[in-house]
Parts: sequence; structure tokens; C-alpha cells
Amino acid sequence: MADNVNIVVALGRVILLYLVLIATLFAGVIMLARAASITRGAKGAVRVLVYLLGVLYLVAACAFAIDPTYAVAPAAAAVIGSVGLGLVLTRGRKLRLGEQETAVLFLLPAIIGVGVFYYSQIAQTVIYSLHDLRYTAKWMQASFIGLQNYLEVIQSERFLRSARFTFYFAAVSIFLEFWIGLAMALTTFWVGSRLRGLLRSVIVIPWAIPPIISASIWKWVFNADVGLGYLLKHLGLVKEAPLFVADPILAVYSVILADVWKTSSVIAIFLLGGLAIIPQDIYDAAKVDGARGWFRFRRITLPMIAPTIFVALLFRSMEALRTFDLVYGLTGGGPGSVTETLSSFAYKYYFTYSRFGVGSAYGITVALVILCLSLLYITRIRKNLRFK
Repeated sequence: MADNVNIVVALGRVILLYLVLIATLFAGVIMLARAASITRGAKGAVRVLVYLLGVLYLVAACAFAIDPTYAVAPAAAAVIGSVGLGLVLTRGRKLRLGEQETAVLFLLPAIIGVGVFYYSQIAQTVIYSLHDLRYTAKWMQASFIGLQNYLEVIQSERFLRSARFTFYFAAVSIFLEFWIGLAMALTTFWVGSRLRGLLRSVIVIPWAIPPIISASIWKWVFNADVGLGYLLKHLGLVKEAPLFVADPILAVYSVILADVWKTSSVIAIFLLGGLAIIPQDIYDAAKVDGARGWFRFRRITLPMIAPTIFVALLFRSMEALRTFDLVYGLTGGGPGSVTETLSSFAYKYYFTYSRFGVGSAYGITVALVILCLSLLYITRIRKNLRFK
């Protein structure tokens, strides 16, 4: 019982520290970004004071990330200065918040939550990646080695091999998922209203199954004794039951097949939303002009759902490049390291080899690759489709 209480207390302290860090960082950003609106009607010296307080908050946040005790002095000075500034600005008048300030206040709880449980972990991973952490996560006691972990990751042969498989897996999976998802979306959209609801429910089922459960299902399907291999041998199509997850070539396409089955429905759901916003009058006018089905699809449907297609491909690319649980549950990255993805190899470095520094560098590298591809997609969407 006492151990549980200690764990809860320790967890509460960690959450409180992260809340203080995010609040300090947020205050600094707001001070610098909204200095003009905060000091509306005030003298120039007051605006300079706001900028100084913003910088002081950011200094406190950076010091807090290194050691909370270092942040006490700048944080206290910033808080005292902010209180004094508030008294000066609100003296003799009512405090009126603009539309943007009100929206920020309502979003603040969600911003703090995301910052505490997501972005703070990214910052911690970056710090880990710059230290030589082996068998311990106490980075303040480890040696600072800069970008040496990143160099080890980039020069690793397994990194290149896992990157090659990850990109091949993503390209083949997304290509198949797009066409299968498009076929499912068109079929669902053009059937009668009664059957449409049933098809939508069926489409969602594979996507709703958790990836690790889906991996267990496909592991049973690919079993040579009771699954697909046994069926093929029993029907006389093969002499020996194929070892789908043990053969290096079959394992790659087994993982791709499992992923296509699960996530084609995601593309279909996106495209159903895009098809629903196409005005029916356009199709009616095309029919009156004598346009046939293929012409209507090529000249009306595809151009009008093109923005939706790009968004769907963006999300699927991000998901495919960081695939972990499906591969981990189905093949474990094997046989050998044939089906090892970038994320699964980072997991092994972190939790199997206990090299937290290199594992963190691996994770940050994967995140940067996904970020670059995301920016490329978004740039093409804005440039070619003018989709905002």
C-alpha cells in the first residue's frame, strides 16, 4: 500500500513539474507573440518590459529543462514582473479580452495536456539522444556526446536495411490501399441507401480492430498447421505448407497483406467523405450531355476528390512509416531482420539493448523523416490544389 502511495506521489510531482514547465514556456511565447496587443495604448517602455518578461520566461523554461532549481530565480522574477505589469495595465480600466485571447484561454487546458503528455516527451527524447545513456535513463549523470548517437544511427547497416524495408512496405501498402479503398468507397457510395449503411459498418471493422489483435489474427491465418498453409496443402495446390512468416520473401508480403487488409478502410472512409460533398447536379448535367460513367469518373469525381486523396495519402504515409505494432506482433521484425521497420528497430535499441541514447536518436531520426514527407505533401497540396 505504501509503495502505491509513493508511486502516486512521485507521478503527481512529475506531472506538476511538467505543468510548470509548459506554463512557463507558454507564458514566454504569449508575451513575445502578443506584446503589441497586450500593451495596446501603453507607452513604449511598457512594451519593452513585456518583451523582457517574455525572454525571462523562456530562460526560466530552458533552465527548468536542465535542472528545476536553476529556474527558481528567473521564474520568480518573471512572475513578479508579470503581476506588476498586470496592475499597471489594468489600473483604472476593465480588462477586456479579444477574440483570440478568449479562444486561447479556452484551449489552454488542452494545450497544457498535449504539452505535458506529448511534446515534453519529445523534448526529453531529444535530450536523451545527445547523451551516452546505457542501462540508465539518468541523463544528468551521463556524458554529453552531442550528435555522436545520430552518426552511429546513420552509419548503421541495420538502419539502412530497416529504412529500405520501411519505405518499400509503405509504398506498396499505400498503393494497394488506395485502389482498394477507392473501390470500396465508390461501391458504398453508389449502392442503395439501405445497403450503404451496412457496407459502411463492414468497412470500419478491420480498422477498428487494434493492430496487435489484428497481428494475432493474421499470425493464426498464416500458421502452416491450421491456417492458410494447411488449406493450400489440403487442396493440393502446394506440396508443402508455405511458411508465411518464416520465409524471408513471404514474410515481407505477409506483413503487407495484413496491413492492406486493416487500413484500406481508412482510405475508404476518407474518400467517402470526399464523395459526399460533390454536388449531384454536376453528375445530372453530365448525364444530360451524354457523358458516360468512365468519363464522369475521370473528369468529375477524381478532380473533385483530389484534395481528399492527398490528405488521405498524407495520413497513411505517416502511419505506414512509423508502423510498429502490426509488424512486432506478426513477425517480430524477422526472420532475422528482414521485416524490421524503423520504429521496431528503435524499440529494440531502447528496450532490448538498453541503449537509451541511440534508441532516442533513432526515434528522432524517424520523426524527422516523417516530418519532411509531411511538409512535402502539404506543400504540394497548397501549390497544386490550392487546398487550405
